[in-house]
Amino acid sequence: MSKRISKQTRSIFLNLLIIVITLAAVLLISANGGDLNDAWATLRSADPYWILMAVVSWCVFMTFEGMVLHVFFRQQKVKIKLGLSLLVGMIGSFYSAVTPAATGGQPMQVLALRKRGYPTGLSSSGLAVKFFTFQSALLSLGALLWIFNPGPLAQCGNEAKWLAGIGFFINGLSVVAVILLAINKNIVRAVIAFFIRVGCALHLVRNKEKLAARAEGAIQDFHSSVDMLTHHPIQLFQLFLISCIQVLGLLSIAYCVYRALGLNGYSYLDILTLQFLLFIAASFTPLPGSSGAQEGGFYIFFQNVFPPDKLVGALLLWRFFTYYFTLIVCFGAVIYDSAWSIRHAAKQPEGGNADAQETPENPDRPDHPGAENDQ
Repeated sequence: MSKRISKQTRSIFLNLLIIVITLAAVLLISANGGDLNDAWATLRSADPYWILMAVVSWCVFMTFEGMVLHVFFRQQKVKIKLGLSLLVGMIGSFYSAVTPAATGGQPMQVLALRKRGYPTGLSSSGLAVKFFTFQSALLSLGALLWIFNPGPLAQCGNEAKWLAGIGFFINGLSVVAVILLAINKNIVRAVIAFFIRVGCALHLVRNKEKLAARAEGAIQDFHSSVDMLTHHPIQLFQLFLISCIQVLGLLSIAYCVYRALGLNGYSYLDILTLQFLLFIAASFTPLPGSSGAQEGGFYIFFQNVFPPDKLVGALLLWRFFTYYFTLIVCFGAVIYDSAWSIRHAAKQPEGGNADAQETPENPDRPDHPGAENDQ
């Protein structure tokens, strides 16, 4: 167990190191180019009102990040308190930010919910639907903005168009993958069976039959919950609308930064169009937080929007609110969850195990009468 934790810790620190190196590279290049002094002056002159609006936009994004999962559980007739939904959303945001291609967020969210008695299959299906609606909202709004407001991207050159096109293609494939998982149990079974075999080969799995039986139960829970993708379009549309607000909250930060620097030549729609296409283009990068791609993409997509003397300052301010602010705030949620786990483990009877959390006596089960008052 200690070795596994040690490996996880080393992985997180390695990914954090990549993030720090990327930030250091941006600062070093800016310093060599003589832009760092301009950046500092730009940051000091930022309008406090629009800085506050950037914080508000981030809060809208994070609130609706938790709301998607919360509404999904309610649609499944499962009790969950809003505070827990928001906490799980922040936990996922932190681990997504520090792992390659945001792969660590959902497993840690499933773990956080499982510790509180929520079935793995139900949690996994909720997160799969959340991913599907987020990607659908991102691609739908991005496509509409590009179609009806093509001017801003046209000014960025062919490189930006190619990046945006590739981003649409790759993100579209991820949506198709979720749909396939939702409608075909055999695909899910094949994937799980593959990982079980790998676990056995690496001696990470001790009881293959028991794990396979639990996985089959999780598959049934997953498909019964994710059924809305094909049979409950109204419920799915509700989650899609929530995801639209979530995406708009995050991607409106670029406009807040633009106005904070005293600029007003471009409209909100123009800035939003560029930010959507940048996010779509850079999101497929397999590095923590899309580090490097986001910063480089910002130069490509916004080089004509910000004056040269304010471009680096705008990049640093924008990256802080869209990424580093998330790391700082959501790390607090991770600490809180760890403290909760320690307190909860201390209350368990001696010799208890993780499986005991799924017994009917567990007061944190979602079907327990007092579950909604926990957390």
